[in-house]
Amino acid sequence: MIKLKADYVITMNEKNEVLKNAEVLFDKKIIDVGYNLKGEEIYLGKNSVLMPALINAHTHLEFSKNKTLLDYGDFITWLECVIDKREELFISCKGECYKNAIEEMKKSGVCAFGEISSSGNDLKYLKHSPLKVVYFNEIIGANPAIVDVMYQDFLNRFNESKKLENEKFKVGVSIHSPYSVHPILMDKVISLAKEENLPIQAHFMESKAERLWLDKGEGEFKIFFEKHFKNAKPLIKPIEFLEKFKDTNTTFVHCVHANDKELQKINEIKAFIAHCPVSNRLLNVGKLDLEKVKNNHIDYSVATDGLSSNYSLNLFKEIRAALLMHTELHPKYLAKDLLKAVTKIAAKELNLNNGSLEKGKDADLISFKLPSEVKDIEYLPLHIILHTNEVEKLYINGEEI
Repeated sequence: MIKLKADYVITMNEKNEVLKNAEVLFDKKIIDVGYNLKGEEIYLGKNSVLMPALINAHTHLEFSKNKTLLDYGDFITWLECVIDKREELFISCKGECYKNAIEEMKKSGVCAFGEISSSGNDLKYLKHSPLKVVYFNEIIGANPAIVDVMYQDFLNRFNESKKLENEKFKVGVSIHSPYSVHPILMDKVISLAKEENLPIQAHFMESKAERLWLDKGEGEFKIFFEKHFKNAKPLIKPIEFLEKFKDTNTTFVHCVHANDKELQKINEIKAFIAHCPVSNRLLNVGKLDLEKVKNNHIDYSVATDGLSSNYSLNLFKEIRAALLMHTELHPKYLAKDLLKAVTKIAAKELNLNNGSLEKGKDADLISFKLPSEVKDIEYLPLHIILHTNEVEKLYINGEEI
């Protein structure tokens, strides 16, 4: 057993308690949180913070070799670049590439991440990850003539990843988006997720182009589909797409251009939203309306997305970007929500038993120090986000990583 003591212990429990000069006792799981607990303590130092480890719920590590190959500033321009450079990026990202990506997340206190895999090429590099992985096998393809072939390819990748499941490696499924996946494929993958109680992720309403295409069959996506796929007709309406995910554990990624009716539907089916602020900014698609998200009682996480649309996988940098981007929200209160978004909420999205410091939860913790004392505890989350880039200690299942 290990007992850590810190000046500030952020529990992320139901009461969102922050305890001063408190202790956490754990082995593989958390045994107790409080004061005068049994065992010899390790004091983490002056102005130390102990809190749940962070969770990066949505990444695309297959693109981790990208630095300057892709063009930003316009979604369709970027998408054309991704199609053109995809194979080059996938082939060039090998062992060291994945190791560096994981190392960057680890340094920023990430204990677990959701990985969207469209090829399966990343599996051999991630199966031995020191961090927890929820591996989302992605389906993409809108051509009805080859639905069976595409599903079989997906199923082969899915079954290979299922063989590797253990306490650190779990499997999920991903439906790329309503504009890129045929409804027959959607139904097959969602049915599989329901049967096996798997988490699902799907990109939704990331750009104005997607909004116009799905609503009216017009705009830049019409030109895009005619050029690449000879398909100039949307396959599904947005609400119809959302309704398919009823009775599942689904996270819709981005939702920048989701309208009121769609947000209400997301709430109705008890789904989550993953917010990727830096990616949204670099692709110039706008920003998620967090006030509307909260008013619709939707829980949201914050994630880095992949290096195809970000410059970093550091999750502290990501929530700092969100803090500075959402100027309409009070920073003190937003900071609390952002810490919750990368711990407790992200854990729910990924079906993980962590994200808070409570009895019985996996002992996934981080510690670091602030530059000076925070006298008003209400401002602690804000100062954590402003002043933290890396952590000093990271524990996963009770073991220091």
